[in-house]
Amino acid sequence: MADTVILVTPCDRGWSALVILGLLSILFGVLMILFPDLTAIAVVTLVGVLVIILGVIMLLSSLFLPSGATRSTLLLFGGLIGLLIGVGIIVYPIIAGAIMTEIIGAAIFIFGMMQVLFGLVFEEGKRRALYFISGILSLIFALLIIFYPFIGSIILFGYLLAIYFLLMGILMVLAGYLSHCACARFSES
Repeated sequence: MADTVILVTPCDRGWSALVILGLLSILFGVLMILFPDLTAIAVVTLVGVLVIILGVIMLLSSLFLPSGATRSTLLLFGGLIGLLIGVGIIVYPIIAGAIMTEIIGAAIFIFGMMQVLFGLVFEEGKRRALYFISGILSLIFALLIIFYPFIGSIILFGYLLAIYFLLMGILMVLAGYLSHCACARFSES
């Protein structure tokens, strides 16, 4: 029986997976735009699951440290607090999302204040104006997020994630198509 060798080139596979993943990403993006509130709750719930997993890791780490180790007590308390916070996030995802949104809004507010101060401190020029304008925009968005946390959490965790999935899906489909075209040209020559 003759031995046959099958030569697989990168052009034989890969591009179709990119296209399929891209189309799935676009589908998820469309679903997220249609249901932003459910998307926000799902993302916040996943954060809760992550916090629980980290809490369990901290608890297990505290149990496996030698007795009397200085960090074992901190790990034990940190793990217990992580478990409680994670369960709280899962049980009350809307409130947790609003709290996360408030924290993000406060960070954007502080960042905006720094930008405005940079705009006031720098000498005359384009950089000064850019800092000042971006600082004002950051402050406006931060105040909107802080004063409307429920709407802000839907926008942050729902629409922005949907836009990300849509853009990534389009880019993956495009990359798959371009890869397929390049492979078709390569096989013809």
